[in-house]
Amino acid sequence: MKSSCVTNYDMTLEEYRNENGLSYQKLARKLGFKEATVARRWCLPKNHPQALTPSPRNMSLILEVTMSSVTPNDFIIRRV
Repeated sequence: MKSSCVTNYDMTLEEYRNENGLSYQKLARKLGFKEATVARRWCLPKNHPQALTPSPRNMSLILEVTMSSVTPNDFIIRRV
């Protein structure tokens, strides 16, 4: 899959979204969702009460769409 998006490694989904100029709605659509809510909640800081961790199926989708810029570790390991 070809993409014109910026790809850096070891970044959060929120960093990916910002670097690629994507709204939550555009990110959601890119990931195959109609509503922006799920993408927004995946982008929230890990300690936020509304933050969600993607399911394994959705993590695979995020890996593919972001060309491995965002990995499962980026949702699990807290970086400072």
